[in-house]
Amino acid sequence: MLWLLLVLAACAHLAWLGVVERPRPDSDVMALLPQDDRDPVAEAAFARMAASAERRVVVMIGAANAAAARKAADAYLAGLAGVAAEVRHRVDGGDLAAWRGFLAPYRGGLLSEQGRALLALNADQRADHALARLYSPASGGGLAWREDPLGLFADWLMDQASGQRVRTVDGRLWVSAEGREWAVVLLNLKDGAFSLDAQQALVDHLDAGRRRARAAQADVEILTAGIAPIAAAVAAEARNEFSAIGIGSTLGVILLVFLVFRRPGALVLSVLPLLVGTLCAVSATWLVFERVHVLTLVFGASLIGVGVDYGVHFLASGIGEQPFDPKRRRDQLNPGLWLAMVTTVLAYVALALAPFPGLRQMALFSGCGLVAAWLTVMLWFPYLQRRATHGTGVGEWMGHLRAIWPSFGRGKLGGLMMLITFAVLAAGLARIEVQDDVRALQSAPAALLAEQMRVATLAGVPSPAQFFVVQGASPEAVLQAQEALAPRLAARVADGTLSGYELLARHIPSAARQAADCAMLKAAYEAPVWRARIADTTGIDAASLSSPLACKPLAFDAWLANAVSEPFRSLWLGRIGEQYAGVVLLKGVHGAAALGRLQSLGEGIPGVSWVDKPGRISSVIARYRGLMSGVIVLGYLASFWLLWRRYGRETWRAVVPTLLASLLAAAALGIAGLPFQLFAVLGLFIVLGMGIDYGIFLLEHPRSDDGKPWLAVTLSAFSTLLSFGLLALSHTPALRVFGLVCLVGVGSSWLLAPAFARRGVQ
Repeated sequence: MLWLLLVLAACAHLAWLGVVERPRPDSDVMALLPQDDRDPVAEAAFARMAASAERRVVVMIGAANAAAARKAADAYLAGLAGVAAEVRHRVDGGDLAAWRGFLAPYRGGLLSEQGRALLALNADQRADHALARLYSPASGGGLAWREDPLGLFADWLMDQASGQRVRTVDGRLWVSAEGREWAVVLLNLKDGAFSLDAQQALVDHLDAGRRRARAAQADVEILTAGIAPIAAAVAAEARNEFSAIGIGSTLGVILLVFLVFRRPGALVLSVLPLLVGTLCAVSATWLVFERVHVLTLVFGASLIGVGVDYGVHFLASGIGEQPFDPKRRRDQLNPGLWLAMVTTVLAYVALALAPFPGLRQMALFSGCGLVAAWLTVMLWFPYLQRRATHGTGVGEWMGHLRAIWPSFGRGKLGGLMMLITFAVLAAGLARIEVQDDVRALQSAPAALLAEQMRVATLAGVPSPAQFFVVQGASPEAVLQAQEALAPRLAARVADGTLSGYELLARHIPSAARQAADCAMLKAAYEAPVWRARIADTTGIDAASLSSPLACKPLAFDAWLANAVSEPFRSLWLGRIGEQYAGVVLLKGVHGAAALGRLQSLGEGIPGVSWVDKPGRISSVIARYRGLMSGVIVLGYLASFWLLWRRYGRETWRAVVPTLLASLLAAAALGIAGLPFQLFAVLGLFIVLGMGIDYGIFLLEHPRSDDGKPWLAVTLSAFSTLLSFGLLALSHTPALRVFGLVCLVGVGSSWLLAPAFARRGVQ
């Protein structure tokens, strides 16, 4: 009754969630990845960058000529207001004038490298340049010649735009590349990229926009980049896999139980532990975690193959029992089922040792589900089953297979089994390749990733994966460190390692740099030769040109608060702990060799650190792969100790076949050409838990002429193989590796367990 009350409480909790809370599963791939606690500022930097990028989508609409691109872009934009909080595809001329008006009073401290080079020339050369500009129609950056005779402010404004692929043409954001003209549309979404409702709305709007654009211009090409489109594709694929795995394994288990028992009551009883386990697992997971990942639900579908085991054992062991006494049968089965549950749950709980938040959810989901399923069988089945189960021809055939099973290494069949086992081990283990690169876990469609890369190349979008974090005690210290880093980055652009970079100090110089530039400018303007040349040629008193030099410093806070900083605010992280921080983003980084040339650029500059997010995560994955491999070894030792207390010298008969099955699962990865990674190690935990179970059940019932335990083991193994076999077909690389390891490992455990089991009567 107490267990019934707890189950009803879980049902009430789920009903409340469904009616009141209505939570949505998380589809954020980053939620599955480990956190690196060695550099909290780098983690905070990445988190803030990810948060700002989450709502941004870039759309490029290309055609053979500008008129066609404009026509297609106008059609595309017609219905986007419903999905985006902001749709930006133009820059108003008034905005540009306002930006120039804000910066002009501070222009004395805003010099480009070209401007500094000009000031370094002798006075005659500077005068020649100023006079040439006086009689030239060239722009003065919105200023009269008297205000900027050398055109230094105009040069600085041009330098701000240099390196930017996106420019303005007739007020539109525009790119000319690959022999085509591209209109650029920037979307700022209303909701985050990982909201499932927002994802569907976004996909619908973008698809409708594509149709409108193609209807207006047949040869238009449309490219989309952003986190949200990829998250939507991954979530849709995960939902499809969840349906396939859940429905397929459920139908498979029902079919198996029906073939063996042929009674509706037995079918209901076998499914009941699964139903209760799943309800309790979902409730517990939502109670503990604020957000549950969609892949947790996909993985939880594998519980179907495990949660029915205990009920199947209970039903199979009572086939034809006379007189019928379910409570006595429960007492007989309890030691074996208890050991089986504990070892399996410990294997699931071991998943929680990994640094992956998603895996911790999976561990809780599966562990709670198994405990709930076991409690349901132990506490309810003796009262729910009113009569003994009747056997069928299929069940009898499965049970009698145990009597003819070969012993490992004995006889012709046993010798052949041993030969095949060691041949597969030798062939597979020799071809195993360890792969810890987090990019190997990528499950986004290749076409979408290629489209993202193309947009990044065309629009000059910097990489969010590798960057520099620059820390300092004040914003001024951050800007000075960036200015020290800039020449090194420029050298990497010159040698082709980079195509460009973005840093705040390019748009708002440090106070020290502004003061030095102002001093250089004053010295140049006050030079006697300069003044004489200007006065002799133009009749203008050169001294009058000194007053509007605008050498007051531009304060960082004032710049940050003005709209002129809006395109660059993502480069500023603000205060993190006791430090201020900004990021330096890189463009056109390709290949490990390029990364090797970049990571040392910050050496010797205080506060500059290199962040390679995929590299950091990969190193964490490698570290935990080694740790978890050691935990598996401890798991075998702990299992051996736990079983020794009951089975003594016969314990090896349960452990050795499971160990061989684990090695065969690893060898299968080598044969299939799949990498051995952390998820493979995690799959070996499941093999350990399930394989030990089979050995326990056969040790509990060693009589070779008793087919009931073997029938239960066979049903258990087949239902598990159905679930994990479907995981092996997943498009998610991590789940595919995990599923294959479980498929081969559990299948091999089922094949090998009876080959090592004791023969004869107890």
